[in-house]
Amino acid sequence: MLNMKTNLQARLRKIVNASGRMTKLGVSTQSKYVQECMLYGSNNYFDIDELYVQAGSYIAKLLETEDAVVTSCASSGIVFTIAGLICGSNHRLVENLHIEKDNISKREVILPKGHSINYGAPVHTMIELGGGKVVEVGNANKVTKLDVESYISDKTLALFYVKSHHSVQKNMISIEEMYNLSQKYNIPLIIDAAAEEDLKTYYKQGADFVVYSGSKALCGPSSGFVLCRSKEQANNLRKQYYGVGRSMKIGKENIFGLVAAIEEYYKEKEPSINMEDLQALVDKFNKVEGLSATIAQDEAGREIYRCKLHVDEKVFGISGYNLNEKLKSGNPGIYCREHEVNLGNLSFDPRPLTSKEDLDLIYETVLKIGGKDEN
Repeated sequence: MLNMKTNLQARLRKIVNASGRMTKLGVSTQSKYVQECMLYGSNNYFDIDELYVQAGSYIAKLLETEDAVVTSCASSGIVFTIAGLICGSNHRLVENLHIEKDNISKREVILPKGHSINYGAPVHTMIELGGGKVVEVGNANKVTKLDVESYISDKTLALFYVKSHHSVQKNMISIEEMYNLSQKYNIPLIIDAAAEEDLKTYYKQGADFVVYSGSKALCGPSSGFVLCRSKEQANNLRKQYYGVGRSMKIGKENIFGLVAAIEEYYKEKEPSINMEDLQALVDKFNKVEGLSATIAQDEAGREIYRCKLHVDEKVFGISGYNLNEKLKSGNPGIYCREHEVNLGNLSFDPRPLTSKEDLDLIYETVLKIGGKDEN
């Protein structure tokens, strides 16, 4: 008899995830409580439309918002939001959005050029999939309030802001300025906060829609949700389950897992690795010739701290790029954050790691690849 678990375990390498809550690595692992709630969801039947509504209502209660819409991921949350704004409650448009969209003038979505990112897929693809027409404004390294305002017209459907470490952090229009423009011109403001850890601030700052991933900071299953300013808006988004959202539907078990993860999110829990553990790794790296390490805060200002390792190729004997490639290709494969690998920098994110033994493995593997003896 075939044994799926045994067969897959034999075929797949073990991965040590020091990269973060990354989709390409399976994002996160779930707690026992979340798994139990998912099991309950999978073992029972529900009127799915009622489940959508009640799950959204409960999430809204937990996060102190008017309503929320559950989705299969943050990307689909973007699609639902754009399509919901274009279609409203118009059944014909819901079912024929991409046939009718060229006849709709009000579908331009203003996106600061520094926020036109690729997070695994281009954000503009999700906006356009929802029927929107992306209008990038400003420059890649500078976008002002005037840049955005000068493109607002009667064709503008929404303003779009990406709160992420992927976005350009300097010389970008602020959320407050975007909100002021949305109020001045009565245009909805959408914030993509997929991986953000603060689930309340952006809604309180005035955004009409805030899109989150359920599997990143929350450590839930593959899922997402959109916080909505009104129940009418949420109802219009939910209509997309019978339009473009049909190909992005979320399963009942993942809805229960998502709600459980949000419920559990604000409970105190001890991290597997603390700052002392991370500092110990930094100190060990700093004793190795050709390596220098520091504790670095997340680029976007989140309360996330990582070990940032710089590799001096001439002294250590291998470049940061080649070190990273060898770490990934090993067994187990060790994945770190590689955004600055061209500068010789690798960052190790402790959040997905299971224990201090993972930090020891990272240290020992780096030394082994560099042909160094442990000091």
